[in-house]
Amino acid sequence: MYHKNPSFDRLLHRDFQLKRLVQQVDTLNQILDIVRGALPPEVANVCQGVAWAGTELMIAVPFSAAGTRLRQAAPDILRALDAAGWHATAIKPKVQVALQHGNPIQTKNLQIPEAAQTAIDELSQKVDDSALKAALASLLKHHRR
Repeated sequence: MYHKNPSFDRLLHRDFQLKRLVQQVDTLNQILDIVRGALPPEVANVCQGVAWAGTELMIAVPFSAAGTRLRQAAPDILRALDAAGWHATAIKPKVQVALQHGNPIQTKNLQIPEAAQTAIDELSQKVDDSALKAALASLLKHHRR
């Protein structure tokens, strides 16, 4: 088991259901380690958890691309599980968007420096093409807000 806390161990000895639950979690973590070992590192790192659905092994991943990679690697995963004594008939990726980590994508905040704005303004005064003059004026208007 993964825990090494004496007070937790005493609690497990008193609560049979909790002990059984911890053993199930430990078993699923061992299976997850087997699955990760059969995958390339970039895919293994995003595998978040496993669960059994009959004889199918469900693997939680945060992205559909990782799910696709799992489907491609299913034969390797099944062989690794079989070698470790676990019989699975299929690998079933479960995309869990809530498992995605990281910062949300921020919009870019691009600013034209004041000197460049002045130069564009001067250029727009010298241009004869009305469409180009309008485009430059629109660009300046947008950046001066």
